[in-house]
Amino acid sequence: MQAPLRRYRLLEARHSLGGVPLVSLLVGIAVVLFTVALIPRLPSAVNAFMERAFLIRGLEAVILVNVYTGIYMLPFFGGVAGLMRALVEPRENRSMEMLLSKPISRRAFLMARVGPVLLASSGVGLVMSLLTGLAVRPFVGEASSVSVAGAIGSGLIFTALAVLLLCVLVGPLLLVRDAFQGLLISFLLWMLPMIPTVVLLYRPDMYEGRERLRDLLVLGPNLLWFDASVPLFAAIALAVAFVGSWGALVLGTRVFEHAELR
Repeated sequence: MQAPLRRYRLLEARHSLGGVPLVSLLVGIAVVLFTVALIPRLPSAVNAFMERAFLIRGLEAVILVNVYTGIYMLPFFGGVAGLMRALVEPRENRSMEMLLSKPISRRAFLMARVGPVLLASSGVGLVMSLLTGLAVRPFVGEASSVSVAGAIGSGLIFTALAVLLLCVLVGPLLLVRDAFQGLLISFLLWMLPMIPTVVLLYRPDMYEGRERLRDLLVLGPNLLWFDASVPLFAAIALAVAFVGSWGALVLGTRVFEHAELR
């Protein structure tokens, strides 16, 4: 029984993933290296503007605040592509009932398709985080406001957030029958945690007198402001993301078990 189940999981993983993880990984590596190479070559006025806008100090901080966006984006949208192939495509093609006609539970089907996507996204984020730490190391000195450990830890925090959001996304994607709807929901979910950072960029006056709220919500810059505490924050974030992801998948499984497939 274990051997057929193992082969089944392997087949489902191949279908869900395709070549997306490899593409995401290569693009992610390119994003990190390109950002580290580009930012120092920008006009000083551009980097000074980003320092003022995000309340950060130093070229290394400007590099990291841009790289963090890539670490948040690539694992998430690479995962979205896998989830769309795994969950939305069969409903769009009206083939879900046929897939579930196999002697396999809905829960096993869901885990076989979603699990590899989550693992692949985690791997992409992990590699990008480690590469970020290595790439920014030459810019970090004794007077730097950031550290290599903080850079890696921040990357892991963004990776944990991306994977958590993918788990949250499973439930809604099980209910949609159109790829455009799935992409729209995915983008809105991805954008939600970034809204406070956008507010800081365009309307910093809204945080006047609300510094604690700003420090808590402005994702990305706040990890640079509290760089020394990032390793602890990363450990907490990974634990919270693990529990939250498990809860979201349990909820998604229940949604799937009661969903109308027609």
